[in-house]
Amino acid sequence: MAYFNHAFNKTFIADSTLATAGTATSALTAGQVALVDDSTWASVALPGAPVAGALGYVVQGSFYSKDTIGNNPGHGGYKESVKSKGINPRYITRLWQANCLTASQATASLSLAADCAPCGKTQFMRIDVKGSPALRFLNHNAYAIADSANICCIDGQEYIDPVLVLATMAQMALADPLIKPFVAEASGGGIVATVAGVATTYTIAQALDGTYTPSTDPVADQVSAAANFVGAYVDTVFGNCSFDTRDHFNAEPVEIIVSELDETGEVCNDCGVASRTPGSMQQTQGEEVVRDLIMSERYRQSPYNQGNADSARLREIEMSDELLSAVDRTATYKAYYIQHSVPRFNNPSGVFDNDQYVYKIYVKCSDAAAQAEVEKLMDALSAWATAKGNDVPVEENAYW
Repeated sequence: MAYFNHAFNKTFIADSTLATAGTATSALTAGQVALVDDSTWASVALPGAPVAGALGYVVQGSFYSKDTIGNNPGHGGYKESVKSKGINPRYITRLWQANCLTASQATASLSLAADCAPCGKTQFMRIDVKGSPALRFLNHNAYAIADSANICCIDGQEYIDPVLVLATMAQMALADPLIKPFVAEASGGGIVATVAGVATTYTIAQALDGTYTPSTDPVADQVSAAANFVGAYVDTVFGNCSFDTRDHFNAEPVEIIVSELDETGEVCNDCGVASRTPGSMQQTQGEEVVRDLIMSERYRQSPYNQGNADSARLREIEMSDELLSAVDRTATYKAYYIQHSVPRFNNPSGVFDNDQYVYKIYVKCSDAAAQAEVEKLMDALSAWATAKGNDVPVEENAYW
């Protein structure tokens, strides 16, 4: 990370990189990034020879479509390209990229063997929901207990079919108002019935509506079952028209824990096998990227109005909507980072540290072509630094 936690940040959103030499910064289009030589103020070839001048700049075309607001020359300069500070290759301290990581749902499963549900004995299942979504929704973690009390046996029957038991308990648990917003049965069917070694998947409804034929002797018929659940919480998201940087966006998947209980409420250890897989957070959501871009533009004194009754109109007038349109808030982005310092040579008191700058270049995870082009830019910076005696490799799958 940076030497101190408030390194100056600037954000670039790249959909292409200018790989040819000699193009002026004024010719860069929105979303186009170039490495610029300060001796010519034109782009350098990627890949190619290192920057010839003393300093290099990461430059991007402006996202604004007009140079002034309301044709007022006093409010102009919006189409000027976005530039980093001058980068001296001797003071590049780190180059790294964070690979794409998409979110995955948490999963949980409970399996019952043929002899786990004796007739006349009620089975109980508990589902716990934990994590940020539950805490924001309820101010506490949630749980529900379901049972199999309404399943009857015929004369002479010793064990209840475990498929019926699990389906009955799963249906009850998922109908609970505290659990329903967070948990759903697995896609394609939440009940897996295994009869004599042959597994068949049913939805919970199919397991109970007669589609599945229950066994009256599950031990002899070699019946076992599993109930599979997935995290299913969907956060509230507003569109660009009413977007506010203070809106919460969820990054943490809900955690699900399922267990078999005995009649005393204790976890059953002699029957029922529970398993779960935690969900994973996606890296660099579009929601994070758009906030970084707005913050970066605010440091450039570009307006962004929010929280007022007429904010939507003011954003249209001030072209802030064009920033929102530059980012796909539903997408995942790959992040590239450039860290360098600007030293203070006149610092006799030792009060000041060197200024630290971190540039974030975001590229959609689905845009492999743009990623390859930005990686050429990163490699060019690394080669330039190495040529000046500063060996700074590009770190793979690293985080800030």
